[in-house]
Amino acid sequence: MVELMIAGGWSMWFVLIFGLGALAAAILFVVRRRLAVLAVVRALTMATVFAIASGLCVNLAAVMKHASEYDGPDMVFAVMQGVAESLAPGILGFTMLSISWLLVAVGTRRAQDQIE
Repeated sequence: MVELMIAGGWSMWFVLIFGLGALAAAILFVVRRRLAVLAVVRALTMATVFAIASGLCVNLAAVMKHASEYDGPDMVFAVMQGVAESLAPGILGFTMLSISWLLVAVGTRRAQDQIE
């Protein structure tokens, strides 16, 4: 996890904070089953998606900027490693969002049981 955070750079902190917020709201939805909480999950999900997108853009821009400093065959490997590290915000963020929405599915199912 530490390596992933380092690889993703400073933008990972935004992904982590918003993703944890979405997870916390999803857990709250499972417990309380209220639509107001579901609205918060949706909003935090969008904030997480935008943090992932900006993190990917910042990281890819940094890779392309520094790739021009390499000369010869090493440039290809530098770009490959840089692109791999640039995907860290997506790996962390989309994993957290998947878990969040799995929890929402459980909460929705529990809400249906309450109605019947």
